[in-house]
Amino acid sequence: MRRKKNGFFTFIWSFMPGAAEMYMGFMKCGISLMVLFLGGFMLSSLIRIGGVMLFLPILVWFYSFFHARNLAACTEEMLQAMEDDFIWDSFGDGSKTRITSPTLRKWGAAILIVIGSTMLWQNFKNVIANLIPEGYWYVIWPIFDNVPEIVISILIIAIGIGLIIGKKKEIKDGE
Repeated sequence: MRRKKNGFFTFIWSFMPGAAEMYMGFMKCGISLMVLFLGGFMLSSLIRIGGVMLFLPILVWFYSFFHARNLAACTEEMLQAMEDDFIWDSFGDGSKTRITSPTLRKWGAAILIVIGSTMLWQNFKNVIANLIPEGYWYVIWPIFDNVPEIVISILIIAIGIGLIIGKKKEIKDGE
């Protein structure tokens, strides 16, 4: 049952993404925030590019903290009127996010290809390293070791440019 709880404990639980939501009775929302937060760490360690992918858990942490604080400020009636949904359900509707399905599919496929490629790169770079003569290896290693970060950085920049171009086109079409 969703209801207001002790403000101190709500504040303490809000430091762990999803825990305060679960404490107040929003189990689906809390579980989904925990999955996103811990899944972000798992994904960054799985593909071994933690520096680039750590923005996801940090973003989820801030969202969860302020979401819990906003829920704590609600009245009993407001809490009872709210539905307990998974957090991605509130962002999944195309009318809210204004991302068409083919566009989402295209960018999702590109991201999955890049993540898969970086995972393969991490597994095969030592094999490739043994094929390069030792004298050249010390010159090539700094670039060779950072290929996954470089590829993902280029993908992030391309997505940003695509979003800017799409927004300009949307504004131009609106006029």
